Formats: sequence, C-alpha cells, structure tokens
Amino acid sequence: MHLSITPMAPEDIPAVVEIERNSNLEPWTAESFLEELGRPRSVVLVARAAPSRNPGEGTEEGGACAVVGYVCFWCVADEVQILNIAVAPAHRRMGIGRRLLHDSLQWGRKNKARFAVLEVRPSNTAAQMLYERAGFRIVGKRPDYYGVVKEPALLMELEMIDEQWE
Repeated sequence: MHLSITPMAPEDIPAVVEIERNSNLEPWTAESFLEELGRPRSVVLVARAAPSRNPGEGTEEGGACAVVGYVCFWCVADEVQILNIAVAPAHRRMGIGRRLLHDSLQWGRKNKARFAVLEVRPSNTAAQMLYERAGFRIVGKRPDYYGVVKEPALLMELEMIDEQWE
C-alpha cells in the first residue's frame, strides 16, 4: 500500500470523524477538527492510502485516495504536543500510526522542537507500545483525565536529541 501524508483539508473532516468515532471512547466532533484547522499552532495531518489494483481496497468511491488515519498536534515553543492520533480499524498494524507519529515529530524538529509530549490511556497498550518504540517514556500520571470511564492519563515525553534526526 502506498501511503501519503498531507495536511488535512476541510473536505477530509467527515472521513477523519469516522475514524475518530471508531477509535475513541470520547470522540472529537467535526467542529473540533474544524477549530483545529483554524488554530495557528495546530497541525492536522492525514494519511491517505493510494488506489490499489484491487477494486475497493484502500480507495474511496471513484478511486480517490482514502483517508486511513490522522494526527493532530500543536507546536508550542520548543515542544510538540500530540493531541490525537488514530488509524481506521481496517488499516491498523500496517505502520500507519508509526508514520504519522514520525512525520509529526519531524515537523516539530524542523520547527526547532526539543521535546514531544502526549497523554495516553493506561488501557491503550497498543498506543503505549508505539510511543515507547519511538523513544517516549512515562514521566507522570494525570488522575481522572478521561471523563467517561474516569481513567487516568499517562503523561509521556520524548527528548528529541539531534542524533535521532541526522
């Protein structure tokens, strides 16, 4: 599967919201994503699967590239704050989340970020493994961070040292 990562456009919001609904207990709304597009420090990237030779695989109706994942992050001072990252259920475990995370960290690095931070549910072990493989480490806990199930958040941090990016 050929994957391209591009900035999200307003017309991508319905596909992103569908991925969000299938990925999170407390999904963001279309309005939330539209707000992020208008924030000067916010970046939302989408992963698109290029049309394949097999009809219907990795494409939207008409053969266009299907949005199969996204990442939303802020670049603030010397920090990348990963707000949300998700991949469509049918496209998980294919390296798409890893690629989205990598591209967001590269974006931050180009903008002089030295650290990246994020929160993750303790129950989301797949995401924790992704972040740990990227070099993130747990540095704290936020009690009752997630409202629906009153689950804490693990605060993870990555120091982006120059050797990683040369």
